Amino acid sequence: MLDATNSYSFTTRAHFGTTSPLIFSDGTCDINGDGKKDIIFNNYDGYIVLFGDVSRFGNTRPLNESFADGINGFKIKVVQPERFPVCGDVNGDGIDDIMISTSQLFAGAVYVIFGSKSPLNATIDKFDGISGFVIHGETYLSLGIGKAICDVNGDGVKDLVYSTFMGFFGGVMSKENRVYVLYGVKNGTKFTNINNGQYNRYNIEEGKAFTIKDLFGLVVSCGDINNDGYDDIYLHNPNVQIVFGKATFPVNYEPKFDGKEALNISGIASSNLDIRYGVSSFGDFNGDGLTDMAVTNGNYSSYEVYIILGKQNENWPSTFDVKSRNSSNVIAFTKGSGSKAYNCDSLKMGDINGDGFDDLQCYSPEFVWVVFGSDLPFESVVDLSANTSPLFDECRGLILQDVNGRVLANADFNNDKILDLMVIKNKVVYGVYGEKIPMSASLGLIYTTFEYSANGTYNLLEGNYNPVSGKCPPTSIRVQVLNAQPSDSLDIASSNDIIVKKLSPSNIIIYNMNRDSKFLQKIAKIQYSTQRNDSIATINFKFYRFLDETISVNSIAPKIPHIDVIPCICPVNNTCVDSLCVPTGATDTNAGCAKYPCTYGLECNSTVNKCVIPSDCMSCADLKCRSNEKCEFRKSRISTVCKIFPFCLPN
Repeated sequence: MLDATNSYSFTTRAHFGTTSPLIFSDGTCDINGDGKKDIIFNNYDGYIVLFGDVSRFGNTRPLNESFADGINGFKIKVVQPERFPVCGDVNGDGIDDIMISTSQLFAGAVYVIFGSKSPLNATIDKFDGISGFVIHGETYLSLGIGKAICDVNGDGVKDLVYSTFMGFFGGVMSKENRVYVLYGVKNGTKFTNINNGQYNRYNIEEGKAFTIKDLFGLVVSCGDINNDGYDDIYLHNPNVQIVFGKATFPVNYEPKFDGKEALNISGIASSNLDIRYGVSSFGDFNGDGLTDMAVTNGNYSSYEVYIILGKQNENWPSTFDVKSRNSSNVIAFTKGSGSKAYNCDSLKMGDINGDGFDDLQCYSPEFVWVVFGSDLPFESVVDLSANTSPLFDECRGLILQDVNGRVLANADFNNDKILDLMVIKNKVVYGVYGEKIPMSASLGLIYTTFEYSANGTYNLLEGNYNPVSGKCPPTSIRVQVLNAQPSDSLDIASSNDIIVKKLSPSNIIIYNMNRDSKFLQKIAKIQYSTQRNDSIATINFKFYRFLDETISVNSIAPKIPHIDVIPCICPVNNTCVDSLCVPTGATDTNAGCAKYPCTYGLECNSTVNKCVIPSDCMSCADLKCRSNEKCEFRKSRISTVCKIFPFCLPN
């Protein structure tokens, strides 16, 4: 079903004569600084970079290595390229750079290629310290077995993180393993300790690099799981550990596994050391603005994949148990009782349906499954084989059949601002275009401005809206007084269908617990209460990218009108004094309207004992004139609500 309207494709070589390419790709980079995402993949003779967007290649299908001609991309030629590339701006010039590694001579080497807006050579095979540099490892060190680019020290520039695993590329284990962190540099300046394009990793200076002793990662990835502004380092070796980022590190760092400097994650282990990709990924799965982490065991022993929910300003334990079955900390996606094996050989987090939530994407043998991120609370264990599985509801997930390549990647290669899902079938890599979920929402407000109410209570939606939503209804709506005052309050009753979370008296979230298509119709009884009488309140209704509407409430009490504003009309033998109709000769007008009637067209405000403009618009039927009078409308000079008022005038 895939064609040029919904995907792109390119061919690559098979791995060591096999029928299927074991490709490792990154689609999150902008190497030429044009604002469009490029694709990098391993072709077993090095790496191929193709510049985005795909329209530059016309309708060619599939793409191949010949397009890497220095104009539409380029080649990186190295011996024995080691798995996947990673990207990020490490020299502070605003353009992404590439880090790759090789398994040459058992030692391993790490290469850094600087991105540039200037034309690049069609083939890069020399590293002179200007266009890039290389870090060579020692014999048997297996340098670069794991690698990542992220901002570990929170200075706004991304750092190079790479690991060893003694003897993995061959040879023997003769020294301790380490993780190296080389700090990025700012404003396009150069790295120090580079001679003839080679970085001296032994001459580590304070504040420019550090090593983590006795730790290593077959897989290294990064993300700010404790949401403190510093990227944390995820190490899979095959057990799982996290080293938290912070502002400064000693040159030789030995973190304490106390939940403050580092922690162990129990319940995850891989007996297959060849699984060296896609076992972790970071993103915001539940839309709370905090970074979450997806992890998989990477084997066939447990059939569980986990979303560890990010926390902020909270203490972590020294060991975090992913099997805790606590949905406030971790969500487990499991095979359940069905026949399909919903294991996860590799995974990614990214928003491929354009709804603002990062989605969980997993490869299982012969298919890829996706659970869409959502702000609705998940159960602690989600059975992917059950009838209620999110995989069987197009508003909650999907299954992509007939896929046999283990590695997943995301890219916005068609430049439509939605990530594409890259998968492999035989010798072809397919980039399936991201597609917006069929979701829309509108309140259809009739009135967006409410006038003053003396009791300070306003029913905002009842009788005032005609809501509509798309095929996939919104999962929640946030109602908030944007310019809140202490007396402001928002309320709506909860039910089985809707649950209300009160963030503050004037800020609530209403959840569509059963994903009811009539959800918006069920929030009609939202009530706003206030004691303010001197300002205009703005109430906002919002659901991520789909709904953003406001109602203004005028809570400014109207002033008591003066006598010279209102025409004074009284019965015969009565005199108009301060808008009162009093008998001729009466002197106690200070008794107000508690004693004497108001002139026609006004009503008595008992609170202030004065005649005022009626608070509601009136008709002649409301006024009920006497038999010797007739009702006529006269123009109002002060009311913003009613432009004319009925008056009883003598026939």
